[in-house]
Amino acid sequence: MARLTVADNDADLARRAAARLTELIDGAADAHGQALMSLTGGSTPRALYSTLADPQQPWRERIPWPRVHLFWGDERHVPPDHPDSNYGMAKATLIDHVPIPDAQIHRMHGEIPDAHEAAVDYERTLNSVMSGLSRSDDVTSAFPQSNGLASAFRRKSFFDVMLLGVGADAHIASLFPGSEFLDPDIGRPSTPNQPDVGRRVAAVWAAHLNAWRITLTPGAILDSGTIVMLVAGAKKAAAMHAAFAEPLDVKRYPVQLLRAASDRVEWFLDHAAASRL
Repeated sequence: MARLTVADNDADLARRAAARLTELIDGAADAHGQALMSLTGGSTPRALYSTLADPQQPWRERIPWPRVHLFWGDERHVPPDHPDSNYGMAKATLIDHVPIPDAQIHRMHGEIPDAHEAAVDYERTLNSVMSGLSRSDDVTSAFPQSNGLASAFRRKSFFDVMLLGVGADAHIASLFPGSEFLDPDIGRPSTPNQPDVGRRVAAVWAAHLNAWRITLTPGAILDSGTIVMLVAGAKKAAAMHAAFAEPLDVKRYPVQLLRAASDRVEWFLDHAAASRL
């Protein structure tokens, strides 16, 4: 069963999430030498990142930053210095303030003109990191191995920690309601006519935003040891109700994908977001 924490206010939400993330990162680094964490964008994690980086708070010094690898669950189709960039927000609030090696920051390249190429580029990044992990890691990752990569990894999941938020429409990452990547056969191998099917990273057209996004696909999101959900605000209350209580309809409520992860999901909500639970 998923773990649920309801915070008193925004500051309390950031502190509680920071404490748990520190625990998870430290545990992963101890277990297999490095901690692989995927970040998210949006306004709610901004306070969390600032809290993690704050030298006046206890968590900054407890996290073994030289052993942390950072990834992203999704990105806008914009350059890294654009105000809408998820990477740019994380850089300004977290990365610029902690001693994490540049080579361990694995961002999505939203500045690549073709969003599909940007998705392929990030797929290559994940492949490269996977192939570079220590061969003493001796259990298979859940990532598909059809690309010929070796499968000897101690970690049972690729990502140790997946940090996500939820939209008011119940989307996670850039998996919006009605997305083709919510179809049940999305894990089958890709074909020339459907090049994104079976991928861990995809380009998606968000018609309601009139914009492209690059996103991890459901299989990649679920390939996480722990999924930490950070949700705040009354506008998210209906999405939270859908996540926990509505009949299963992933195409309508993408957040329900997380039911497949069961007790690997940990929810951090404020009172407003939790008001319909």
